[in-house]
Amino acid sequence: MIFCFTSLVMLKKSVIVIGAGAWGGWSAYCLQKAGCQVTLVDKSSPGNAFSGSGGKTRVIRMAYGGNEIYTEMVDRSFQLWDDFCELTGEQVIHPKEALWMFNGISSTYAELSQPLMQKRGFALDEISLADLAQRYPQINLEGITSAYIEPKAAYLEASRSCSLVKTEFEKLGGRFVQAEIAKIEGDGKIDALITADRERLKADHYVFACGPWMKNLFPSLALYINVTRQEVYYFDAPANHLGDHLPIWLEFRAGDEMYYGIPDHLQQGFKLAYDQRDWALDPDRDDRDLTATIFEQMNSVLAQRFPALKGAGLHHHHTCVYENSLDGEFIMDNAPSFSNGIILCGSSGHGFKVGPAVGEMVADLITQTKPFPSFFALDRLKGLTRVKSQFEVGLGQIN
Repeated sequence: MIFCFTSLVMLKKSVIVIGAGAWGGWSAYCLQKAGCQVTLVDKSSPGNAFSGSGGKTRVIRMAYGGNEIYTEMVDRSFQLWDDFCELTGEQVIHPKEALWMFNGISSTYAELSQPLMQKRGFALDEISLADLAQRYPQINLEGITSAYIEPKAAYLEASRSCSLVKTEFEKLGGRFVQAEIAKIEGDGKIDALITADRERLKADHYVFACGPWMKNLFPSLALYINVTRQEVYYFDAPANHLGDHLPIWLEFRAGDEMYYGIPDHLQQGFKLAYDQRDWALDPDRDDRDLTATIFEQMNSVLAQRFPALKGAGLHHHHTCVYENSLDGEFIMDNAPSFSNGIILCGSSGHGFKVGPAVGEMVADLITQTKPFPSFFALDRLKGLTRVKSQFEVGLGQIN
């Protein structure tokens, strides 16, 4: 009898992941953990300041307007973030309740979120304005018509967690390469990636999580993705507006206006941002300086909603880059024109927190051929012209 032994190394699927932000980093980590031979490529450092995953913090919350897919992804991500903190001994998720405020508009988004959250052991409790005023007297509730408390929300350390994920990925045997991908070589199937230094990188599978640079490699995606600037401000604040004295907060207004903030923000000041998707940004050419008109608008909102912060000094400013699909939902699909490529994009504003779940889904697709939900398919965007955000009520179901 003749036995034929094949090296386990030969059986490993090789994967190149492009982009070391939240989605790319977690995909590389989960793939390496699942037994693949993974190379993670980024032209800079993980979660760098110019990327979509840069900056100090991101909010993680379960409320998702009745969308079961996202709710399940956040639930799983909460578990994986906690597991990661236990593994590393580093606390990158900080529990903090979130306050949802609706200014003269329907609270349908919150109402539809409640049953899916309750099913998973999370709550979103309506609070009377009288009780809210007593609970957080620092907040001026003028114009607010309804409010909800999400007790089990949290904020994540963004850049720091990206760096830690990369470190754990390397501990598992993964390889990190700092290089810029200039070209995809192949016809119908990717043969190799060509770097700006003309190095050829080859693998069985390729995962593209390039954020605002995705359109450079896949020009056809320009029809479905918008890249915009998101200015975030950090104000000096008195002690009773920091730490445990205030929650994470979100305020929804008519016309798709949404403001949000994190009060304690790692000793970096009172974080305030306006979720606006209209200010176009070229991530390589445009400056990221403070915009005077946006700064004035932020000061006005701050003074109205938190009167004690009127005229507060600016601690510092950061311009994030947003990369969103036309309908505000994620794009997770096969790469256009290439059978062995996967694209992950359209996620800014709500994608960071589910990086762990996305990583698992990518690993399941490549190692177990478990498909992504069709809800994230690129084809859904063909012919779509109206731009919306993920906060418009959706009813996506798992399939």
